[in-house]
Amino acid sequence: MSVFSERLRAKRKQAKLTQEQVAERLGITRAAYTMYETDKTQPTLETAAKIAEILETSLDYLTGRYN
Repeated sequence: MSVFSERLRAKRKQAKLTQEQVAERLGITRAAYTMYETDKTQPTLETAAKIAEILETSLDYLTGRYN
C-alpha cells in the first residue's frame, strides 16, 4: 500500500466517517472511493484536495511529505 492510501484510510477512520459518507461528499460512488484506499487508483489533484478538506488535513500529510 502507498503512503497516500494508508493515511487516507487512517484519517477517514479518525474522522469517524464511512467510505460511503466520504464518497457522497465527493460526489462519487463508494466503489470509486474504495479504489483510492486500496491503492488501485489515485484521485485527481482536485479530488485529492477535496478529500483533504473533508478529512481536515493537508495534501502534504496525505502524500507523505510530512508526518
